[in-house]
Amino acid sequence: MRRAYSIIVSAGMAPVLIMGACLVLAVSPGLVPGELAGLVRYGPFLLAMLGGAIGWWFNRGRAVFVMLLLLICYWLLVGNGAGFSPDGLAFLRIATLYLIPVNLLILGFTAERGVLNPRGIARMLVLGLQIFVMLMLAGQPDVGSALYHLLDTRFFASDGIMGAMPHPAMILSFVAVVLLLIRHKPLETSFAAAIIAIDVATVMGTGIIQYGYLAATGVVLAGLAQEAWRMAFVDDLTGLPGRRALGHAMAELGNQYAVAMLDVDHFKKFNDTYGHDVGDIVLKKVARELARVGGGGKAFRYGGEEFTVVFAGRSAEKASEPLEALRKRIADNKITPPEKNKAVSVTISVGISERDDDTSDPWGVLKRADQKLYEAKQAGRNRVVL
Repeated sequence: MRRAYSIIVSAGMAPVLIMGACLVLAVSPGLVPGELAGLVRYGPFLLAMLGGAIGWWFNRGRAVFVMLLLLICYWLLVGNGAGFSPDGLAFLRIATLYLIPVNLLILGFTAERGVLNPRGIARMLVLGLQIFVMLMLAGQPDVGSALYHLLDTRFFASDGIMGAMPHPAMILSFVAVVLLLIRHKPLETSFAAAIIAIDVATVMGTGIIQYGYLAATGVVLAGLAQEAWRMAFVDDLTGLPGRRALGHAMAELGNQYAVAMLDVDHFKKFNDTYGHDVGDIVLKKVARELARVGGGGKAFRYGGEEFTVVFAGRSAEKASEPLEALRKRIADNKITPPEKNKAVSVTISVGISERDDDTSDPWGVLKRADQKLYEAKQAGRNRVVL
C-alpha cells in the first residue's frame, strides 16, 4: 500500500498540477496578460521541441516520438489549412482524436529502444507514414468527407459531454488511459494524462484546444523529467533507490541514526548453480521485502547482492527489530527456480552500526556496519549482528 501510494503521488502529482493550471487558464483566459497570449498559442510547439530535445539527449525514443506526434497534431489543428478543403481539414482534425490514443497506448507497452538506432528510426518512419497517409486522404475532398463522417460516429443521440466527441474515439481514449495508468510508471502516466488533457479540451470547445495541447506537452515533459530522475537514482532491476540516492540520504542525516548493510548468503554459488536469471529473481524478492522493512528504515541497493538500510533517528538496537523480522520473512519464504521441482531457501546476513562520538561520519558508520556484516558471515550467516 505504501509503495502504491508513493507511485501514485510521484507519477501522478505533476500531471494533475499541470492540467489543473491549464484548465484554470482555459476557464479564465483573462488571467493571461495580452502580451503573453501568443506564448499560450505557441507554447505547445515550444514545449514539444524542448521535450524532444531532452528526450534525444537522454536517448528516450518514446518521448521524442510522442512530442513529435503532439507537435504535428497541434499544427494540424491550429494551422491555416492551406491546400485542404474544409472537409479534408475536418477529417484531419477528427483523425487526431484516434491517432493520439492509439500511438500513446502502443508506446506505453513497448520497450525503450532509443532514438538513433534501427528500431527508433523505424518508429519515426511509422509516424511519418501515418501522417503522410492522413494528408494524402485529406487532399481528396470526397475521400476526406467520407472518412470524416465515418470517424464522426455516434452510437446514440446525445448532447453535452457525450456529444462533443465521436463515441469510438471516446471509448478508445478511455481504454488507453486505463491501461496506461495500470503501468504505474511516470512516462506512461504522462501519456495517459496527455490523452485526458486533449479530450477535455476537445469537449470544452475548439477555442480551448491550445490549452489542451499546452497541458499535454507539459505533462509529457514532466514525465520525461521524472524518467530522467529514475535513471539517475533508481535501480532498474530491484526498483529500490540506488547508490546515488543513498549518497543524498546520508548527507541529510542528523545526530542519531543507524545504518545496516546486508547481502544474500551464498549468492555467487546460487548464480553458478541456477543461472543469473534466477539470481535476478532472488534479488527482486529480497528487494520487495526490503521496500517494506518498517521501523522507519529506507532501503537502497548498494551494489551486486548488497543492500543498505538507513534508519534516521534510530539506535542500532531499535533498528535490529525490523531487520530481524525481515531476515525471518525472507528465510521462511522459499522460491522454486524455473524448471526445478525443489524449493530453495534464500537467507540474508545483516550488520548494523550506529552513529557515536567515535564515528560521526555516515560513511564511516556504513563501513563499520559492513564489518559487522562480515562478522555475521563468519558466524554462520543468516543472522543479524550489532
